[in-house]
Amino acid sequence: MRRITIISLIVVSWSIMLVPIAGAVDDAIRNGDFSSGPASWDGIAATDDHQAGIIDLDGRKALRLVRSKPDAAVGVTQYNVRFKPQTRYRLSVVGSGGGPAVVSLRLQSSKDPEFDKLAKSWATSTCPMPASQEPVMECLVIDTGLVPDSAFLSLRLDGSAPCSYTFRSVSLIELGSSKPDPKHIVVAHLGDSITITSYLPFSQRIDALLADQFMQKVPDRIVHHINLAADGEWVADLLDSKRYEKVVKANLQKIDIAVIRYGANDQRKKASPADFKTDVATLCDRLTSDYPGISIVLGTGPYLPGNADINKQYGAHWQVLRDLAKERSYLLADIHQRFEREGNAGVFRGPGDMHPGPLGVRLAAEEEFPVLQKLIEQRATKP
Repeated sequence: MRRITIISLIVVSWSIMLVPIAGAVDDAIRNGDFSSGPASWDGIAATDDHQAGIIDLDGRKALRLVRSKPDAAVGVTQYNVRFKPQTRYRLSVVGSGGGPAVVSLRLQSSKDPEFDKLAKSWATSTCPMPASQEPVMECLVIDTGLVPDSAFLSLRLDGSAPCSYTFRSVSLIELGSSKPDPKHIVVAHLGDSITITSYLPFSQRIDALLADQFMQKVPDRIVHHINLAADGEWVADLLDSKRYEKVVKANLQKIDIAVIRYGANDQRKKASPADFKTDVATLCDRLTSDYPGISIVLGTGPYLPGNADINKQYGAHWQVLRDLAKERSYLLADIHQRFEREGNAGVFRGPGDMHPGPLGVRLAAEEEFPVLQKLIEQRATKP
């Protein structure tokens, strides 16, 4: 790791203010400010259909990616990014450009070759960087856990149309230990694409919104959110694929609250409401056994205004979650009812699409926050 002086990057109205802060920290990314030119970055090259090179920009170095011809793949990669186990890091990326880009940190483990695939980092720690004329910053706090010890980081253009994007910096800064601490509350989010929303930037995902709400409204409590949801996942897949075993149980030593929001893919995989109930109950039992004292929150899925067929198709699975919460005295975040009350098709990514857009995620966070706050307050009063 290299030692750097921190430059605080504060997003204000989609612009970046650089505020020097005294001190130096460890950065797991090598040459993340590109001051050493192409050093440590694989893929720096120029051809007839694309360019990936270091440029001078505002008195600093930056990485510029250009696609000259449609469908050309453009990107650079840094391999063998090393980090400490059970440590929280902040991944930060700053960039701007006329076309969309993507940053992806793929976690790996020298102890378990399967971890890379099971972690599904392409959803959990991959972020679209939308086109923007002004520099924007996206950040993700990562708990490395017990298993992964390295990663590779890629910066690339998204889409297929000719465009360009300039990355000004990328860093992976150590924040501190994530070993079990009774003063800290760890909230794990388990679910599918409706929970991870991998198509949205890190800052618009539910874990980031909830973290902001807790910092503002409950500043005396330290709450860490880990979003482990993944596109296309269903409960039986989480359990049968060994993803739960290796990415949750073997990797995370402490979980205080689990928010479970499955159902959409379970329905598509022809899991009947009864089978779905059995699967969710099994997952809850595993969590209760593996993390004694854990609190469980169940969350329903979306309601689509004006789409009776889809609401009927998935409604029985949402009702399973309500019933199970009542039977087991779990708290419920009824996002389906919140969306129904809102009655706004603008909460979704597009017409007929169950995936929430930024407004939908914000509404889901607003529904989950008081439920989580209640559980955390209850924990604070226990001897």
